[in-house]
Amino acid sequence: MTGVKLGHGSQHSVVAADSRAQIVAALAAVPGISATPQTPEVPTEGAAWPVWVQTTFDGVLALPGRPTYDVYALLPAGHLATTVETGDGLLGQLTMALWLVAVVELAEPVMVRFDNQTNMPGLRLRVTMRGSSNVNNGR
Repeated sequence: MTGVKLGHGSQHSVVAADSRAQIVAALAAVPGISATPQTPEVPTEGAAWPVWVQTTFDGVLALPGRPTYDVYALLPAGHLATTVETGDGLLGQLTMALWLVAVVELAEPVMVRFDNQTNMPGLRLRVTMRGSSNVNNGR
């Protein structure tokens, strides 16, 4: 045993970090969004982060693959009309920002549950990174 930590010492871990960083940077360009690379410690309105879902390789054993993420953005809790109005306005802004780095596959309203048993309304957008695979780059 060499004492190497899992996931360290490989240039391929950079691919996942780069994809996540691109998503966070795109989210940070949206006014009112506080983008982080992971789930926030304290759920607050405007928090947004990516969660890795899968990576596909388009039938080719080659790196990098094409990663897919679920991107969450929290909406204000409380008055339903305010939540809906904020979500309606934010959806277009998030989609346009993410479209620069990924294909937005779908968007939907969600109730996000946190480890401390807190629930907050939010949006979930499923995105697949652009140009990450050697095959079907025009997707």
